[in-house]
Amino acid sequence: MRYLLSFLVAIFSISSVFAEHEKISLLHTKGQQAVGLRYGKGTKNKFDLGAEYELCFNQRSALLCQADFEKASFGNSDFTNQFLIGAGLEIMCFHPVKWMFIDLNILGNVGYDKWECEALDAQKSGVIGGANIGAAIEFYPIEKISIVLGGQQYLLFGNGTNYLKPNFYAGIRYVWN
Repeated sequence: MRYLLSFLVAIFSISSVFAEHEKISLLHTKGQQAVGLRYGKGTKNKFDLGAEYELCFNQRSALLCQADFEKASFGNSDFTNQFLIGAGLEIMCFHPVKWMFIDLNILGNVGYDKWECEALDAQKSGVIGGANIGAAIEFYPIEKISIVLGGQQYLLFGNGTNYLKPNFYAGIRYVWN
């Protein structure tokens, strides 16, 4: 984790050197789209893989769609989030420099969970639903590529349970107008 954090700080530090400021300042305009991949880790999960799509309504807001797959272990039980899809709003709330945005987002989610407990030889699966809120730092080392570092907190219900699920992630997006 320490190496990942060091790597991300290094990328962030040199981004302004390579940023094409004039072109990047035109990003987050109406009709801009982005598609990307991300890798995440929560407090208890093994990993979270995701894909996302963004469509800007204007310079401050966008539609954000995400799809995730997750594996985790909790004591004697294993958990697999077969899929979790979400759609919602991303607000670009702070733009300190031309090549960096700070975003807040809120999404509604629906998915399918599977729980297995080897000790009890039991299995439980079913549809879940809920919401998540998050924040991210998005920066552009080059015109068509953005790097996103963020965190989300999920509140999910289903399978006779409800639970909170944090997720911290790093991702990369390809951007076009």
